[in-house]
Amino acid sequence: MKQLLSLLLVLFSVNAFAKIKVVATLPDIAEVVKSVGGDNVEVSSLLTGGTDPHFADARPDYILKVNRADVVCSVGLDLEIGWLPKVLEKASNAKVQPGSPGYCELGKSVKPLEIPTGVINRSLGDVHPHGNPHFTLDPLKLSESGAEVVRVLSEVDAAHAADYQKNYDSFKKKMAALHEQMKAKVKKVKVMEYHKEFTYFFNSYGLESAGSLEEKPGMPPSATRIAEVAKAAKANNVKVLFATASAPHKTLERFQELSGISVVTVPSYVQSSGDAKSVEALQNLLVKSIP
Repeated sequence: MKQLLSLLLVLFSVNAFAKIKVVATLPDIAEVVKSVGGDNVEVSSLLTGGTDPHFADARPDYILKVNRADVVCSVGLDLEIGWLPKVLEKASNAKVQPGSPGYCELGKSVKPLEIPTGVINRSLGDVHPHGNPHFTLDPLKLSESGAEVVRVLSEVDAAHAADYQKNYDSFKKKMAALHEQMKAKVKKVKVMEYHKEFTYFFNSYGLESAGSLEEKPGMPPSATRIAEVAKAAKANNVKVLFATASAPHKTLERFQELSGISVVTVPSYVQSSGDAKSVEALQNLLVKSIP
């Protein structure tokens, strides 16, 4: 009897102090979860930040991680729709399926930009019907997204709900301070982007954007489109075009040749290595990239 009681006490102690295992799709989301969860969570990210989250694969190691998770956190707004549903299905983990307590889409607590109107079909390109999902580049929007993390963690682990709210309040203050710091450093020049993934960054700091080089999201621009945009951008005194490493290099080179405008290739997500290993580091890198 004593041995049984001892075993039960050991098991209770282990469960009482076990951390909530959270799997995030991106390092940016992992940082939000860690900031809110603190010492009560164990967080890992599926992607490293160098993979385009539109086109990731349902890799076996992703499936294994999700199978062992208590909570899965994603950007949402259909950013990961091409692969995350497959990972969730193959992981066979009832705790983290859509509609379950352990499923968390941070985009649910964000008011997105660029919500399309009218009929949406494939002829329009890779349009996100619920709005632009790249809100992680705006510290204030990223801060908003943490509210969904608080809600989910508090439901899964009600005993630490007060801790999660307290940590979230601190995170909001940190992001607000970061935004003010970066705002003071931003050079107010005209900008543009290859794909509509820097829109939130531009909007957050009041940068005037001349739009995107892509005519339709996810579809490479034609030679005519490149020439027309280059001419218009030059006439409008655009100073820089932002693009990620996934953008077609020859297209960017041609645009630069025709326009004489600087093209900077920068990450749009926190990286697992390099000069953008945190939200703050990424913001600094982007601000410094403005000529």
